[in-house]
Amino acid sequence: MIHREVVVGHELGVHALVAHDLAEQAAHFDSSLFLRTGGRSASLRNVVDVLALGLRHGDRVSIWADGLDESEALEATADILQSSP
Repeated sequence: MIHREVVVGHELGVHALVAHDLAEQAAHFDSSLFLRTGGRSASLRNVVDVLALGLRHGDRVSIWADGLDESEALEATADILQSSP
């Protein structure tokens, strides 16, 4: 299991489209992927749980990955969260 802290780069935070992109990306990996912030966590495969975290631009969030392709999964997730379209 590995983790990494990132800052949300999307100007509007993690809204429905970003949460969908995260879930879609997570589905391509065998690893389990979770976001953790403020004592709460959400599986990246569950859009509603990710939205419930209420992540806004500039928030710090930890990405946790566990599985055979955890490094690749973590990097792909970090890329989505840190990007600012």
